[in-house]
Amino acid sequence: MPNVDIDIDDFLWSCSKRDITDLIDALVEDGHLPKGLINHKGKLNQEYTGKGRLEEDFLDKLEKLKDKYYSLTSEEEEFFERLFKKYL
Repeated sequence: MPNVDIDIDDFLWSCSKRDITDLIDALVEDGHLPKGLINHKGKLNQEYTGKGRLEEDFLDKLEKLKDKYYSLTSEEEEFFERLFKKYL
């Protein structure tokens, strides 16, 4: 296959909205862009945070845990202290 040098700006300006949507879909499918960037209607997801599903789950769990301070055992408190010292 011959090597073709195409200016990216020229390419993008020549694309229709549908072409751009197809390009973004392909980039998501190939793992170059994160899933969730485009909604089911093919539009940019306004709620997209840039975080993956695992990171979102982790942050949701942390949010729920913050109100449980008085329910923690002393061992759990010690665990968090070690974790804080390691990362903060």
